[in-house]
Amino acid sequence: MTKELVSIIIPTFNRGHLIGETLDSILAQTYQNWECIIVDDGSTDNTVGIINEYAKKDSRFQLHQRPIDRLPGGNASRNYGFELSKGEFINWFDDDDIMINTFISKKLELFSDQIDLVICSGTYTDQTLKPIKDIDLDVKSFLFKDYILWRLQILTPSILFRKSFLKNKELFNVNIARGQESELFSRLFYNLNPNKYIILNKSLFLYRQHENTKTFANNNYIKLFEESKMIIAIENLKRSIQLNDKELIIQHYSIIVHSFYRGLEQKHFKNCFFITKNATSQFYQINKKIGIEFFLSACFFILINRGSYKMEKYFKKNLYA
Repeated sequence: MTKELVSIIIPTFNRGHLIGETLDSILAQTYQNWECIIVDDGSTDNTVGIINEYAKKDSRFQLHQRPIDRLPGGNASRNYGFELSKGEFINWFDDDDIMINTFISKKLELFSDQIDLVICSGTYTDQTLKPIKDIDLDVKSFLFKDYILWRLQILTPSILFRKSFLKNKELFNVNIARGQESELFSRLFYNLNPNKYIILNKSLFLYRQHENTKTFANNNYIKLFEESKMIIAIENLKRSIQLNDKELIIQHYSIIVHSFYRGLEQKHFKNCFFITKNATSQFYQINKKIGIEFFLSACFFILINRGSYKMEKYFKKNLYA
């Protein structure tokens, strides 16, 4: 097993009631050569005080404040933590999740000179850490496809990266409000050589789910989340077209069409304009007739401030007709 330094990077905001459990799980690791870089995103509760207590007792814990010239949010904090890191390996982690004590060691054991990332499974839990379901990481086709179809539920804590693999790459997109790991992992997994990664289908962390998290909030129409979803979906549609994968194309095309018409219902014209401007050319590559018809009808429906279920159904049905 390597003895190199592992950098654990945790963005945090108002998690004073939970972050102690997370930090305790890091202290309990069987692999001890780590640094834990915690970036506070402007907490107003007792989060900072709790972290300072851990840092006083163990210098491997570091507390940093997100610089004021960086956008608020976990994305900028994750990126800043990466800039501060000194480890040869990187693992982003969340401030309410729990590491099994072999979380680091089991992943490190699988690294060799050619491996750049090791992906492990985890367990969904409720707020009290009662297990709900283990995550199955059995690959059905290939990494990129299974991930963006959510057949592989790879989460932020899942991946231990070799730092050199991440150097000179764009990391978390600070302009999206939801799906930051989805956007990043989609980019990193696309055309990734299968010899460069290993999947360890073993649960090594507990992933706490809350009723007030973005996962649950996504059941409602939240404009910022819809805008983020479209940024990701349109980029993945482009990749799907490059791969000439019909299943992926249909999946993301349908998501985009659906979002356009939901945007009309919600008077979310900013997102409708974004889709019209950025997705129509992709539709045209797949089916010229559909691309032209979607563009013209989109302009019309935006103009009259309303949609049409019949037209939405038509577009979803006729892409490959």
